[in-house]
Formats: sequence, structure tokens, C-alpha cells
Amino acid sequence: MMQKLKRGSDGILGLLVMVAVLCAGGEVQPAQATPVQNAIFATTITVNSGTDPDDSQSKTCLTDTPCTLRRAIVQARLAASRPVLINFNIPAEAAHGYDAAQQLWRIQVYNTTQTSIFRRLNGDITIDGSTQPGGRITGPKIVIVGPGTGMKDGFIVGDVAGNDNIVIRGLGFQNLRTSIYVNTDHNLIENNWFGLNDAGTAPLLRDANPQNGSGSDGVALTTGADYNEIKNNYFLGLNGVAAAIRGTHNTFSGNFIGTRSDGRVTEKKTDPSLICTPEDWLGGSGISVADSDNTIEDNVFAGIRIQISQWSLQADSIRVSGQRQTIRNNRIGRDGHNAAIGVCGRGVYLSDGPKTLTIQGNQIVEAELSAISLNGALYDANTLRSNVILKTRTWPHLEGAARPESAIQVNPSLPNPFEAFRPARVTQISGVTIQGTAGANSPCPNCVIELFRDDTDNITETLASLAVVTANAQGNWSATLATPLAEGQGLRTTSTTAQYNTIPNMSAGTTTGLSELYVAGYKVYLPLTLKH
Repeated sequence: MMQKLKRGSDGILGLLVMVAVLCAGGEVQPAQATPVQNAIFATTITVNSGTDPDDSQSKTCLTDTPCTLRRAIVQARLAASRPVLINFNIPAEAAHGYDAAQQLWRIQVYNTTQTSIFRRLNGDITIDGSTQPGGRITGPKIVIVGPGTGMKDGFIVGDVAGNDNIVIRGLGFQNLRTSIYVNTDHNLIENNWFGLNDAGTAPLLRDANPQNGSGSDGVALTTGADYNEIKNNYFLGLNGVAAAIRGTHNTFSGNFIGTRSDGRVTEKKTDPSLICTPEDWLGGSGISVADSDNTIEDNVFAGIRIQISQWSLQADSIRVSGQRQTIRNNRIGRDGHNAAIGVCGRGVYLSDGPKTLTIQGNQIVEAELSAISLNGALYDANTLRSNVILKTRTWPHLEGAARPESAIQVNPSLPNPFEAFRPARVTQISGVTIQGTAGANSPCPNCVIELFRDDTDNITETLASLAVVTANAQGNWSATLATPLAEGQGLRTTSTTAQYNTIPNMSAGTTTGLSELYVAGYKVYLPLTLKH
């Protein structure tokens, strides 16, 4: 299955994409055009018209002219020889949707009575907008525009079980409800724009209404859709989620959520009174992750905001539930050029008592609400490691909430033993040598201790991960820092259990919340909480 998918996805000449290379502290760099050799497609269908004259579900490019995208899809469904490539060679004429100023082709879809704008895609079909000759190289050349007020769905990937190995590449999607539904396995969605205007500089709002956003969802995977890849796409202005990741063993990587097509959010307000208000950048929603064994890595989330009531909470950048999910090396609140932009909701929200998650190596900068929020009575075995959290404004305490927002928010819905368990304690700071033991009334044999640098500004943060060490059977530990702490700096800790029942009735691999701040001379700074 995967070999067939690879052949279909590699066989396109002249592909130019913006690949997200998330170097530490650096900018995202565009990839160079690299011709790919030895494409293998048994059938090729060439779309030669940007029109869509009717919504026939039976006309093909063999039975009718011109060859439109709709007819090409119907023909691909019937193809006896696979894999099938749908490529493009549309004339650069206004009658075919060509915009000379933008150097792109718009396919304005017929106002069908069907729920989705095209027939469902069955297996081994590649639709590649980057095959269109001419046009721009700064974004998709082919833009699919939904009819009416944007309440129709776009592509349905997979008609029945086994319709796998479908590739959607190099397309823009505008004025749709959900742009792509994925029902099957081993599919690839890459190098597309969802919800951006033609120039890639702002969201294209449905019905010109900010509350409607640019669409509901960008990509939605159903439960049972497994081993899919969603990579190197741009999502902007969506008021549902940019992507709903369900199923198992799916990967969401190298995507930009909330930014322009150049990775920036230059219209973001800097006046604190306007941040996350209706005057601020309309970046849209983040993503949701459910079911199990999915990986979310190396993505950029910046400027996340939707137009909702002032009394409603803004969307989380990543809302995750289920089991064995991996959330790693994402930038939340920094754009593709490393500018601190922030997000208007929580950074990572662990929902409904998830289990065995790995939340590792993420940067979470200027989240309006908690950077990482822990929740659920069944919460267990979730490991947090090396997440850097920066905040310049005090964490708010929302009206009616039992706990204030924080860098790592420990909510009252969690198991009581977890709430009561204290992370590792620092007992001595001597230059670069740090010594410590288990938290008060919280024996932690062989636990993994992580030390974070913070400052004394009364805002709880994890500005850098300084050391990861393992305690002995008595819970005692020591660490050596690369350099001594500077004036105004201190240490916070987390502890991760090494065995079942260290935290009563909870499994190994469970990471606590953050400790208080320890500074040289044993002076303890408690976080200051302000009502907001």
C-alpha cells in the first residue's frame, strides 16, 4: 500500500512547495523545485478546462468535452488501470477561470444540490494542481471555489473501505464547509491552501462575514481512517478546526495554522488592549486529535483566533484526547519567521482523561490561556518533557474557574492523588551543582526529574530545559547545569514516575505539574495570580 502511494505522490515534474523546516530558533525556508523521475501512472487524465457547466455524476472526459475536473473525477472512478493521475493543462484565458494578475486558475464549482461538490474519490487517484503549466510558483495554481455561501463540502477521500492511496496536492480551497473528508487509509494531503485568499495574505471569509470564518474544517479524518499523512499545508480563518485527526497512525506535520502563506502574521496587533479582540488577526482555529497513535509534529500555530462571543473561550491550538498520541516539536505562538505572535486560547489542551500521551519539545509562546492544560478523571501515564513556555503577561484567572490558567494547568477534574502529588524539591543550589529530593509527602523512587529555568517575575514559565536526571530509590537526585543561574533566575521541576502506584493508582510515565520556583539561598517565589 505504502509503495503504491509513494510512486503516485513522487511522480510529478516541476513541483515547488513551501516545506516547513523548523530549525531551532530559525525561519522556515522554502524548498527548491526538484524534478522527480520515473513517475508511474497506469492512467492519466488531463483537465483542459476551468469551467464546471453542470453537476452530472456520469459524464466523463471520454463522453463529453471539455475535460473538467468534475468529469475527470468521474472518469477516474471508472478507470480499470490504476494508479490514476488527474493533471491539469487549462488555457490561460479568463473564460477558463484564469486570473492574469494572480497567475492562477479558479474553478468556480457548479451550485450542486449534493452535499459535496464532486463525486467521492475511490482508490489510487492522484489530483495534482502543481502539474498545471505556467502560472505562479508562490502558491497553488488551481483554486477550487465552492458555490453559494460556502456550505458545501469539498473532496471526499475514499468511497468505501479499501479506497486507499489517494493524493491531493497543490490546490487551493475556498468557500467550502469541510474542504477534504478522509475515510480510508494511506492517503496523502500535501502543499495545499485551506481558507486563504488568492494572494495568500488573509483569510477569504465565507459570505464576507468574520463569524462564518473561511470555512468550518480544512481536513477531517473519520474514525477508522489510518496511516494518512497531512503535511506542508496552510490553514487560515477556519472556525471549526483546521484539521480533525481521528483514526490511528496518522501524521500531521510541517503545516502552518493561522499564518499567511509566507509563514508570517504581520497584521497581528501589538497593543495589549487589542490582542485577541475583534480588531486582532483572524487566524482561525487549531486542530483536534482523537482515537490513538497519531503524531502531530513540526507544525506552526500562530495568531489562532476566531470571531466568537466575548464570553466564549477561544479555540485551543491543539486539543488532544485518546491514547498514545505524540505531540512534539511544534511551535505554538511563534510564526514561521520566529516572531512571538501568541495564540488566543490554550496551547495544548489534554481533554477527557487521555492516557499515555507524549508532549515533548514544543515551544508555547504567549498563549492567552494555559500553555498546557491537564484534565480528566481517567488521566494517566502522560509524559511531558522539554516543553518551553514563555509568557509576558500574567496568567489570567477566568471568572468562575476553580484554578487560574498557568504554564501547566492542573485542573480539579484530575484524579485526587495526582492533584496532591508534589514534584521534586530542590534542596541546594551551588554554582552549577543542583541537589534535590522528592516533593513533600510525595515519595518518588527512580523518578525522572526535569529542571527548568524561570525568572522571578511572578509569571510561571519554563524558559529553558536545563537538565533531565533520574532519582535514586530514595527519591534523591543531583544535576549539573551548563552554567550557573544568573541574578533573578531560579529553577522549577517536574517529576515523571518510573513505576505503577508512585502516584496512587496511576501508571509509570505520569508527569506532574510544575514546582514552585527555587532560587539560590532557598528563597521561594510563588506565582502571583490576578483576576482578569
